[in-house]
Amino acid sequence: MAVDPIKNTYSAICPTRGRPDRMRQYVESALETATEPDRMQFLYYVDNDDPALKQYETEFAAIAGNCKAGTIDGLIGPPIGVPAAANKLAAMAPGNILVTANDDQVHIDVGWDTRLDTEIAKYTDGIYCMWFNDGWEAGNFCTFPVVSKRWFEILGYLNFPFFEHFFCDAWIWMLAKSVDRAIYIPEILIEHRHWKTGKSEMDGTYEKHASATGDSRHTRDREVIDRFERYFLADVEALKAALNLSEFD
Repeated sequence: MAVDPIKNTYSAICPTRGRPDRMRQYVESALETATEPDRMQFLYYVDNDDPALKQYETEFAAIAGNCKAGTIDGLIGPPIGVPAAANKLAAMAPGNILVTANDDQVHIDVGWDTRLDTEIAKYTDGIYCMWFNDGWEAGNFCTFPVVSKRWFEILGYLNFPFFEHFFCDAWIWMLAKSVDRAIYIPEILIEHRHWKTGKSEMDGTYEKHASATGDSRHTRDREVIDRFERYFLADVEALKAALNLSEFD
């Protein structure tokens, strides 16, 4: 089952909380820098207890009304954590390419979508993890992985569902490295304006996700990597099997 590189459509997967203004900035920057913005879909998940819920609804309506291209859709539901929310959005994504995103990103360089087209065309089996320069981790570590919908269908998830919050991108990256399909695209900058970079202020969302001492989510999620190594190895084999099958398509 090969992926048609000519008809790529991009679904940005973005759980968000407490940042309607920054979410709008992310969406608008992605559309403004896309060569073909009509291929974009933005999928959000907002918690139904978010104090900014009404503002989100206003912002999304404004985006939908003002954008000449691209679509925005999503879910409002109970707080289930970023990994589970992203998996729900990935399952409903209409695009054949899934772009993991965050509401503290801003697209800087023009043509990120056609640059992806060029790279994706090299891997018509749809098995890869790509990522852009985020102005922070850059090529040292994969942040905000880009994978195909086929990758999602093979594994049955975007984010490994046993994580509470952390290491989702690391898991995807390590899987891709295990099948020699981890591809970094350094010349396209999509800034991750995390407060630790000095490009934003600490807010309630950062505080909510901050690591605490003792039995923190960060500690528990790090333990998941070791405890469920057998699942990781099984998924590596699933990707390898799909690669082998693609050779005979």
